[in-house]
Formats: sequence, structure tokens, C-alpha cells
Amino acid sequence: MLPIPPSPQQIDDLFVNVPAPAKYTYEFALVLGGTVSAGAYTAGVVDFLIEALDEWTVRRDANPADPTVPPHKAILKLVTGTSGGGVNSATLARALAFDFPHVTAATDRTLQHTGNPFYDLWVNDLSLSGFLTNSDIDAGNFISLLNGQTIDNAARNATSFTSPTWRTRSWIAVPLQMIITLTNLRGIPYVTPLSGGNGDALSETFVDHADFARFAFVYPDTPFVQPRPDEFVLGFGPDRLPQALDWPTFGEFAKGTAAFPLGFPPRQLQRPMEQLRWRVVTLPGDQTGSSPTRVLPRIPDWNAFIPTGQTELPSDYGFLVVDGGATDNEPIELARTALAGMLARNPRDPKIANRGVVLVDPFAGQSDLGPAAAAGFTDLPWPIVQSLIQQTRYDTSDLLLAMDDNVYSRFLVTPTLSGVVGEKAIASGGAGAFIGFACRDFTRYDYLLGRANAQKFLQNEFVLDQSNPVFDSWPAALKMNPDYRTVDPRTGEVFLSIIPLMGNARVPESLDAWPKNKLNPESYRDAIEARFDAIVKYEGEGGILDKIAAWVVAHLGQTSVADLVVKAMQSALAEWHLD
Repeated sequence: MLPIPPSPQQIDDLFVNVPAPAKYTYEFALVLGGTVSAGAYTAGVVDFLIEALDEWTVRRDANPADPTVPPHKAILKLVTGTSGGGVNSATLARALAFDFPHVTAATDRTLQHTGNPFYDLWVNDLSLSGFLTNSDIDAGNFISLLNGQTIDNAARNATSFTSPTWRTRSWIAVPLQMIITLTNLRGIPYVTPLSGGNGDALSETFVDHADFARFAFVYPDTPFVQPRPDEFVLGFGPDRLPQALDWPTFGEFAKGTAAFPLGFPPRQLQRPMEQLRWRVVTLPGDQTGSSPTRVLPRIPDWNAFIPTGQTELPSDYGFLVVDGGATDNEPIELARTALAGMLARNPRDPKIANRGVVLVDPFAGQSDLGPAAAAGFTDLPWPIVQSLIQQTRYDTSDLLLAMDDNVYSRFLVTPTLSGVVGEKAIASGGAGAFIGFACRDFTRYDYLLGRANAQKFLQNEFVLDQSNPVFDSWPAALKMNPDYRTVDPRTGEVFLSIIPLMGNARVPESLDAWPKNKLNPESYRDAIEARFDAIVKYEGEGGILDKIAAWVVAHLGQTSVADLVVKAMQSALAEWHLD
């Protein structure tokens, strides 16, 4: 028997009817976009955000009547992530259960382990040196141009992270929900009935590759909430939860969203077939109003999943994935609809806004155009990859709303340094943002810049009008405290901080010196040559990838591959004033 579509009531309960925020409460979602090595910047932003929320809420919860501490609440309800942003999302999910040190410019730069899971992942664990080793090929497991073992080790460290101290955080929703985007190479088939010109019953079949997975996290000392039927649940105790997923398997989803096509290994994942039943789409109403906008189930072609020669639908759905950014690099809409419901909008007026989406994007500056012509085959691969990434980076409405000064339901955190905005403000932006993996001084710089930008964002931009009901519980004197208020120079209107800076979060963040002359691309030449030499000589059954790699190397020459990579790195260093 094939699965039955969810009922209208079930759809309303899961996707439409979202309870309003509690009194004096602002709910927000984090959207962590694609990053490559610029994930270090996003990690710094997230690290500071955790510190700021902890510094404030510990004081508030310890003495709710303290008239010097803002008494309202800010609740992190949801996190969505893709590619490197998905890796940071997964790291966040694990780290929130524990106390850990926060990294600043004063932290010893030579430390190979700081105890901060974000910094250790992006600055200490992920490196080009590791990607260029040949342990995968030596083991007969060649499936990507770069060795994925370094990613395996980093993901294992992040999703098994512990510290001596558990931490209960009152600013986390119960449960905390997470959506990680995936590019599903197997795909999900759908059949759309159509009407034929002669009354024939016709249909159109398409396969959707833009996929995602939902998760819910139950933290220590928090009440259990029955999970949604379309999400996995992860906890920290010994008890098995309904629809429970273990942390190593969760790590596979994190690695899957970051599996840059051909560059890193694709990942084999599995989910209950039941989860595919809970996919919906919004059907716009007509202009007369006689047919309202509705949320309808997307019904897969279940028969397509039944193996040849069998009659029963499998209970599990296995699929191969690569980088979520290839089909959805900025999952803003997933976050927005989770906050507001699929048929509603989050209020945008600063005087009434009570929900918002915070997008963290290292690449929100000006994007370079692709080539107008190509002299040969080797001129094409990178522009093709870049066009796919840029095309899925934003919907126009998402970008306009995030940049609109009058919209207080969408916010943007992006690299800003001395008037430079976007990828040119970070050290890891060159060579398609891969260059950061080649130099930990670059990723450390970007991490610290992320913290500094997050501090200014919380102080000056993540604010609401002082008359907003979220702040109605504030004493009048507290609203006059300059530490928590900012004045719009255009209108003279007064705004108050959604996440007020207190304690260590008020200490001004500082940066390292701009990391000039820290990278010599020639130091990687031998490793690049050795990697591609091993690819050419590989005699396994790697499929199309080994044939493509062998063809490229055979036509360019082994040394020429190293020349291309080294020259690209040198060009990026010059463009970013890092040479």
C-alpha cells in the first residue's frame, strides 16, 4: 500500500499554524549560507553570538528583578545552513550543550587545540595540506579530486565535541530545529497530472534534486517535545528518542551539504521513506479571491521507488548527495516560513516586529562576472561551477528585504572592513574562497573579523524601535541607558538592542594585522603534483571522475596542473593585497 498524503489539518498543524511569540519575546532564525573556507568568518560570527547571549541571559535569569539588566527574551528558534554554513550549523547543534572558551585576538595563535569547536574546525582542522594527501587513493577509494579524509576527521571532532561542563541555555527554543540543505543526486520524482487537448489523461514527470533534511535537538535539562514526523531527533542522554539519530550519522549530513561537486567526496545518506510524505508546496490563489492561496502536499511518484521485480515500497530511502549550495545556497525561505508559517509574513515594521531571519553571508558584496568567451575546454569548468553557485545564492526578494533599512524581519551580517564589504574584506575570499584552506593565518583573521562584525551588528543593527511591545517590560530608566540604545541619524528615532551586550561581550573586539606575506603558494607545488600523479596512475574503478581527471592531466601535463593552481593562488594574493 502506497503512503497516503497528509490531510489538510495535518498540513495546517505543521506548516501553516505557527504560535505567536510569547509576550516580551523576539524569535529569530539563523541562516548560514555557503562559504567554502570563508566558513571561518561565519564561525566567528556564531561564536560571538553565543557569547553575547550567554553573558546577557545568565545575568537576567539569575536575578529577573535586576533593573539594570534588560528583562525581555530573544529565542533562537531555528537554524538553516548549506555547504560550509551547514557545517557551522552542525557544529552549533553540538556545541550548545556545553561550555567552551571563546577565541579572541589575545588567544595564542600557535595553539593547535583551543577547546572552541568552531575555531578548531576552521582554523586548525581543515587544511589544503590534508586535502592533498593520497590516503584515499592508496586505499583504492578515489572518488574526488581532493582527499576527503580531513573532512571526515573534522566532522567527527565537531559532532563528538564535549567539554568538562554541560551548559543549559534559556535562549534556545525547545526543541531547537535545524534544516540542512542537500543536492540530492538520486532525486525525488514527482508526477503532475495535466489535461490533454482531446480529453486524454496526461502527466508530466520531473525529478527534484534540491533537497533538505530536518532535525530537532533536545538539550540537557529541557522538556521533551514530540518531534515532527519529517525530522530526526538528537539528544545527549542515554535514552533513545523517537526518530532518534546518532551523532556520527548526523555528521554524514553535515559532510554531505559541504561536498563541493567533484572536489570533495559525495556522501551516501539514508532517511525513512515516510519523511518524503511531508513535502508541501504553496499554490497561489486567483485574482478574484474566490480561490485562496493554499498549501498542498507534494506527492512523490512512489512507484518509482519500488525496486524492479518487487511490489512493496522500501521503508528507507537511500540517496547520494553533494554540496547543498549547488541547488540552494541561501535557504532563507525555509527559515522564514518556519518562523511565520507558509501563508503568513513576519512583521517588518520596527514598532511591531517580533520575529526575524538573520542571514550570515561572507559573500554579500559585488560578484564578479563570468567570461564572455572561452578559448578552450579548460576555460569552462570553473565558470560553470561559479554560475551554478551564484544562481542559487539569492532570490531577488530575499536580497532586497535583507538590505532594506525599513525591514526589521530580515537582517544581514557580512564582512565589513574599512569601508570594504563582502568577500574582499576577508582574507579567504580568493581563488573561489578555497585559498583560506592553504593558510591558517587567513582563516584566523576571518574568524576574528566575524566576531568583530557580529559585535557591531548586535549593537547597531539588530535593534527594534523603543516602542515595540518586546521592550514593554523594560524600566523607563533602562531604556535611557546608552549601552542598549541607538539613534537613527536620519529620523532621530530611538532603537533598543534585541540582544544587549553585557560583560565580556562589551569588550571591543580586535583583529590581527592583515595577513600579508603569510602564504607561499610554491610550498604546495610538490603536494599538488603528487596528488595528480596518483590520480593519473589510479587503476581502481572510480567511474567518470577518474577518467575526467586522467584526461585533464594527460592534456595539460602533470606540472601544468600545479602551475594552474599556484598561479591562481598567486593571482588571488595580489588581488587581495596579501602578497
